[in-house]
Amino acid sequence: MKFTAAAAITLLGLTAFSSSTINCVKANELKLRAREKRRKDKAERQLQANDAGLVFSRGYICITRQQDFAFIIPQQKSIVPEDLLDLNLLGSSTIQSGGIYDPADVQIVDRLGTSAADNFDDTAPARIFQSELRGQFAGQRQPKFIPQKDPGFFFNGECVATQVRGFLILGHSCLLNLCLGGGGYNCLAIYAGSKFVFNPLEQVLFSPNTFKEGDILNNAGSIVPSLPPSYPGTIIGGTGLFAGAVGYVDVTTITGSTLTPARVFDGDDDAEFDADFPQAGYITQKIDVVTNVPLPVAP
Repeated sequence: MKFTAAAAITLLGLTAFSSSTINCVKANELKLRAREKRRKDKAERQLQANDAGLVFSRGYICITRQQDFAFIIPQQKSIVPEDLLDLNLLGSSTIQSGGIYDPADVQIVDRLGTSAADNFDDTAPARIFQSELRGQFAGQRQPKFIPQKDPGFFFNGECVATQVRGFLILGHSCLLNLCLGGGGYNCLAIYAGSKFVFNPLEQVLFSPNTFKEGDILNNAGSIVPSLPPSYPGTIIGGTGLFAGAVGYVDVTTITGSTLTPARVFDGDDDAEFDADFPQAGYITQKIDVVTNVPLPVAP
């Protein structure tokens, strides 16, 4: 995940942990309610699909590299917020572009942050120092290897936070393209607008420093970033062979990146997002598609 801002944002004072804990408890309750609502909605959509002639279904895997994923924060009232809790994520967006693969060709393995493969800096002179720059992946899993990508099979688009409570996202609106062959011209157009309870900065609140510096504990080795919740989408048409397509999709994130690279930079507990050690890890999503047109097998 990359942090981009309309103005250079320096985040100060990651110290309001007590109020953050209360907010996180409320966020967890909202997540549970949203998850149960999605389960009921999915069962209802399946019944409606059987009556509407949506007889074609298939699952796909999307794998997005860090350089193909961006989290964009809009300009704030103050260029330098006095506290992370002052950050307003209304209008923030995630932009992604990843390849599409057959689920049978992608193996997901555990990555618990305990091996040398999880080091951020393998050029460090000592193994002890390298272990201090070891991160945890969201979900503690990653693809074992990435198959060769077909340029005609990809998943891209943008999701914008449309309902927030400070730094807690409550809802989003997405426009996405799922292209399945034809040189990239056979695409399904997807709209997703629903509840989406997620705090992208939750772990940063409890991790004043991603890496070990001086007496600060190695948060990267102890705090596991959260995965965003799954969300439904509606197929609103398509191009090429998918012209006139209708149906729905479910997008579930099963692997994610490491913590945001936050670090303390002076003795006053001020902090900034630092790109010296960028986030690592592939973002893997399972996309289940149900529609009225035949769906090809991913290469």
